Amino acid sequence: MLLAPTGATIAMAVGYGATSLLSLTLNNHWVFKAHAQFKSVVVKYYVTYLSTWALSTLLAGVLSHLSMVNDHLIPIFSLIITVPTNFLLSKFWVFKNTSMKEAQRFGN
Repeated sequence: MLLAPTGATIAMAVGYGATSLLSLTLNNHWVFKAHAQFKSVVVKYYVTYLSTWALSTLLAGVLSHLSMVNDHLIPIFSLIITVPTNFLLSKFWVFKNTSMKEAQRFGN
């Protein structure tokens, strides 16, 4: 839809921005049930997003220079590190006000 009138780079940027806002909203209201005000979590959320992106880029760079790592496995290794890191930062820093909501839901 955006590709033809704007070009691939702009379309990707708009898509990336839109999906990150959707992710922030879903994490806030559904995943962590924080229901925090947007202003209170948006900076922390994007710092987390940027940090895990930088970590992923760094891991890909380091692993690509190691001759014994298959190039097809680099994204998998990166995801193994960055997905839990992103989740833990989100849970314990961005949306930290939900400390007992998940435990109460599961009866712990």
